[in-house]
Amino acid sequence: MTAHMLAVKCNGTNVRFCRVRQRIVRTCFNVLWACTPRFAKLITKRVFFTPSTYKVTPAEKQYLDNAKRFEISVHDKTVTCWKWGNGPGIVLAHGWNGRGIQLHHFIEPLIRRGYSAIAYDAPGHGESQGKTSSYFEFTDTIRTLLASSNGHDIRGVIAHSLGAAATVNSIEKRSQPLEAVLIAPALKLAEVLYKFFDAIGLPEAIYQSLIKEYEDQFGYSMRRDNPSNLLKAMGSRTLIVHDKNDPTIPYTDSQQLSNEFQNIELHTTEGLGHKRILTDGSVVDLVVNHFGKSAR
Repeated sequence: MTAHMLAVKCNGTNVRFCRVRQRIVRTCFNVLWACTPRFAKLITKRVFFTPSTYKVTPAEKQYLDNAKRFEISVHDKTVTCWKWGNGPGIVLAHGWNGRGIQLHHFIEPLIRRGYSAIAYDAPGHGESQGKTSSYFEFTDTIRTLLASSNGHDIRGVIAHSLGAAATVNSIEKRSQPLEAVLIAPALKLAEVLYKFFDAIGLPEAIYQSLIKEYEDQFGYSMRRDNPSNLLKAMGSRTLIVHDKNDPTIPYTDSQQLSNEFQNIELHTTEGLGHKRILTDGSVVDLVVNHFGKSAR
């Protein structure tokens, strides 16, 4: 679930370093797995399923200070949420190591259209409870927001990366199409996750055992609930925005899957990467315009 160890790309002059790192990681974890499987999984969870700290900018802090704050409960964890505006709600779903306020560029444009913007920090992120998190907890946070009867009247979701994957899973489980914009979405999440663990040298027995524990705990299946298997449940007004040179989530995944499903439109950007795409003015305009001229 974490990308911090992918900072060094395994190509060019770094190939030798990556191979050495892979052997060291595999050897260490194999020894741990042989001696104490429980401890091996605990270390794996702490290293790879613990989000890093997100540093809030002054502009983001100002938005948080001027929001209506509320809380929801997700698997006994208190999840902190914020709301701006008074119209029908659009949920802002962040990705791994992010926070809801990371999508603050969409707030004012949505309000001008008559919508309200609702952001949250997923479990283990920002001001919400928990030290670790997972795709399944991301999913259940969004499902809780969509199912709540607290007057938010949620009409759509703008979601980034892992948050986009969780949005697809949430909408499919809700069995009711919802307008959504998926930005740099991890649609082949299982493949990306397994490839990452293999690349750094984590033994398959360890990560498969840990994922099985998560599946049993939260009632999901990584294979069945892989977002690429659920896209047919998305509504006809689903937009994917993805940068060709995204270094974190392959653009080709969005390209291939959008071609397979007629209900999905793909907008391609260049030079915005995985995170800066959330701040680009033309992307913000495109995304907000997707939800119609006015909510009122």
